[in-house]
Amino acid sequence: RRQRGSQGQGPGLIHVHDQHDNPQGIRAAEPPPCSQGGGLPLLAAGGLATRGRKRRFGVAGVINVAITNLVLQFLLASDLFSVLLATLLSQAVNTTLGYLIYGKLVFRAEGLRHHRPALKYLCLMTGIWLLNSGLIEAGQNGGISRNLTAAALIPGLAVVSYIAQKSWVFRR
Repeated sequence: RRQRGSQGQGPGLIHVHDQHDNPQGIRAAEPPPCSQGGGLPLLAAGGLATRGRKRRFGVAGVINVAITNLVLQFLLASDLFSVLLATLLSQAVNTTLGYLIYGKLVFRAEGLRHHRPALKYLCLMTGIWLLNSGLIEAGQNGGISRNLTAAALIPGLAVVSYIAQKSWVFRR
């Protein structure tokens, strides 16, 4: 829960309340005690807590997607696995890496060992897996290569994932 301060803390300062107000146990990591010139608080609306989040998500996403997509492309090219199983296996890799990378490095969430954010992330990744699998199947039925369809889906699925993680899974 966020609340704007008005008692000498500056008009734009955001307070993230403690664990009693946040039953999920997820809190924003404490920013370093610093300020911009003139003593203005740096944690103003959208300040340190969110600075560079999209960039961090992009960099972490490139790494996670590269690893996950290599697994998926290999499984699809091998013809040993159905699309459903290949996407499930690659999604398991993506989910494990993603929860740790995005939770800690991108959204700087605390309390990742609690079950609620993990369950939310698992639900999100299940939805993305089903969407990915269904769209690859649809592409294949339309005469498009499974590998090409899988690669083409990456940007759209990344946008959906970022928005859902930001507004639902790791929301402060």
